[in-house]
Amino acid sequence: MTNFDVIVAGGGPAGATAARILGDAGVSTLVIDKSEFPRDKPCGGGISARALTRFPYLKNALASIPTSWVSKVHFESPAGFVVDYRSADPLYLMIRRCEFDNLLFSLARPHVEVSTALVRNVTVHPDHIRVATGSNEYRARMIIGCDGANSLVARASGLRTGSVQSDYAIDMMEETPQQELSTAERDRMYIYYRIRSHYGYGYVFPKASHLNAGVGFKLDYYLSHLRGEHYAHHQAFVDDLKAKGLLTGQSNRANFRAFPLPITGPLARTSADRVLLAGDAGGFVNALTAEGIYYAMVSGELAARAALDAIRIGNFASAQLRGYEIAWKREIGDELTNSVRLQKLLLADPARIDRIVRAASRHAALADLLARYATGALSHVQFRRSMWRRALPVYVREKTRRFLHG
Repeated sequence: MTNFDVIVAGGGPAGATAARILGDAGVSTLVIDKSEFPRDKPCGGGISARALTRFPYLKNALASIPTSWVSKVHFESPAGFVVDYRSADPLYLMIRRCEFDNLLFSLARPHVEVSTALVRNVTVHPDHIRVATGSNEYRARMIIGCDGANSLVARASGLRTGSVQSDYAIDMMEETPQQELSTAERDRMYIYYRIRSHYGYGYVFPKASHLNAGVGFKLDYYLSHLRGEHYAHHQAFVDDLKAKGLLTGQSNRANFRAFPLPITGPLARTSADRVLLAGDAGGFVNALTAEGIYYAMVSGELAARAALDAIRIGNFASAQLRGYEIAWKREIGDELTNSVRLQKLLLADPARIDRIVRAASRHAALADLLARYATGALSHVQFRRSMWRRALPVYVREKTRRFLHG
């Protein structure tokens, strides 16, 4: 039995961020991940530009991997209304997860222990937690579950219960070299609301040397309305974009992946005795935009800070760890909660999306707000304030002008 202060289950953006802070603080930390790094991770691979402000060390670190910035956004509504937005500033950072995750992991690696294994069992005892992998057992004072949408830590601690069908989306995507599948503009991202009249979304994200294209559907909707082979729905999306002249080349099924994505906001509780959850394990994904990387890193850092506080005073009870929930709710709780509300409001009714996108196509101020909100440059509070201050007066003036002049 090997003892640690903290075990971090999962070495993705949430786990690596938490481990880096814990290791730098001299806390005995073990990171357990089922794969060796670098490893592939299905994901759109876009990060809000605000991540570089929130995590300043990324600016220098990112110089070691290929990245590309997007400054143009194409939004398309179900009825075909389009907003073609161009920003003077970079909006969205495009990365490959195999490279980005390995970068974050390498920043944490020098000061932590690492085990490449699958976590098979987690038990919480009054004075410790115990983690079993295929061939080893580890003991620690607490655990931070960063083990993804299908988190075993979340289940074992009782923080996630019940069926996942109503809580998840299924995201289907491919990441293919630009030589095989490409788009003409490498600095433009494409977002489609509802796919072929279905309750879902589609996207095209150009990378430095690859192209990511994908579709996503709410899992309960997919199971009840679509089913069938995953790749067929993705292929239909790609073929439709090729027919429109947006994409050239061929989809490569070998690069296709389907994965679950939590889209109902953070769990009701993300902490328990000796347990914290971060990243997808805790439901930290924007339900409207499906972005998870930024929220994974924020929740991972806040979880590590809460763990340091618990270690300092020797108190690992849920009442002490609840300070973690206060911290993440203060920073990202409002926008995650509202992302769920907006997802249900908009995606369930195509007419609402049509009205918003059509209005944004006619009013530059509204288009600017829509693009910056969708790419994470504006929080929900900032978006709401800006709507009242900038977009609404312009919209009212335009309506008044048309009424008066016929």
